[in-house]
Amino acid sequence: MNVPADLQSARKHVMGFACPTGLSNFAWRSAQQTALQVWHAHLSGRTFRGSINFCPLPFYDMIRDARGELIVTAGRVRRYAAA
Repeated sequence: MNVPADLQSARKHVMGFACPTGLSNFAWRSAQQTALQVWHAHLSGRTFRGSINFCPLPFYDMIRDARGELIVTAGRVRRYAAA
């Protein structure tokens, strides 16, 4: 996996993911925008201050480094868990 080194390559990386079936284009564009904000913070050496709530699964692949680890702290990610 190529890890984006700048915001332009991050945009290309994020936009390379296809919208999941059943998800609206609006929701997918919102997820892509959030992923770009995460990458912008990461590439700037800052901590992403937003929260990531119940995003579609491919979103989490957008914000992983070369080792497959998320580039945000675990406390920022709130995932759906079935009861």
